[in-house]
Amino acid sequence: MTQNIVIQAIKSLVIDIIGEILYFPLWWYGQGLKQTALYVFRSVKNSNRDLALGLMLKSLFKPMFGQYDRTGRLISFFMRFILTFSRLVIFLLITIFYIVVIIFWLLLPVVVAWGLYNNSSILWKR
Repeated sequence: MTQNIVIQAIKSLVIDIIGEILYFPLWWYGQGLKQTALYVFRSVKNSNRDLALGLMLKSLFKPMFGQYDRTGRLISFFMRFILTFSRLVIFLLITIFYIVVIIFWLLLPVVVAWGLYNNSSILWKR
């Protein structure tokens, strides 16, 4: 006896949905975490390149605009020091933000599951 195509489609969808729900934690803490970590690593690396921290540290003691007199060297040093320090602070803030993103990625399913559990227990006590 052949089943109705609607019933077969519903069975297929239900099985697919259950499979996706069961596969979700494996993907979230496996491939999803890997992709997020690679994105974070590339973003921090690009931030370092964009802010040119290495170049700023290399040129910290070199005079700006070819001013080799004492005043030019002193002004150049302090200006580059301020620029290097401010870029380093920005880089640290960006890095801390991305570390928070990774921690948020790790804790989000646990917090959601805990919230669902607490809310469902409140509903069942009524």
